[in-house]
Amino acid sequence: MAEATSVPVLFLSDPIVLPGMVVPITLDDTARAAVDAARASDSGTLLIAPRLDDRYPTHGVIASIVQVGRVAGGTGSAAVVRGEKRAHIGAGTTGPGTALWVLVDEVEELEATDEIRSLAAEYKKLLLALLQRREAWQIVDHVNGLTDPSALADTAGYASYLTAEQKRQLLETTDVAQRLRVLVEWMGEHLAEVEVNDKIAEDVRAGMDKQ
Repeated sequence: MAEATSVPVLFLSDPIVLPGMVVPITLDDTARAAVDAARASDSGTLLIAPRLDDRYPTHGVIASIVQVGRVAGGTGSAAVVRGEKRAHIGAGTTGPGTALWVLVDEVEELEATDEIRSLAAEYKKLLLALLQRREAWQIVDHVNGLTDPSALADTAGYASYLTAEQKRQLLETTDVAQRLRVLVEWMGEHLAEVEVNDKIAEDVRAGMDKQ
């Protein structure tokens, strides 16, 4: 196992960031301290971890800083960050500035097996079905281009139908096969719900047309 490294940490309740995600973060005092510490460090990275009320997270995402600037039409500023790799959170440590620092161990991705590739294909089929229902054609093209099963699974970080607790579960599930299995289950349940809602809406429209 690689030696633990020290990075500034930023705890967020929204958004829950998974590897591969690119998200904006409003810079309050705490966030600015973490971003400034990261920009001044050798690695230029920080750890973004979920901050939910029930417990302390076990994992976060090593993130790079894409851009920092003013919020359009506002008086505040924001940073755009890109999630890079999962990391296990260790003990708190000291570092320069006012930011919090922790020791982290990066999680190495294992080589994809036949089972993982099969699960990824099943999940991609369900995900594409949902995106096509929403006519999200640009996202369809992006998902079709994904070949890495772990990266495919982590696109669920953008899913509006998943709770923050579910996204944290995905973040903390380092086994790609297990991550895909739970996503297939959740996606299947969500698609079934969408179909029921669509059928109800269709029946309501038909009733109104008759009236």
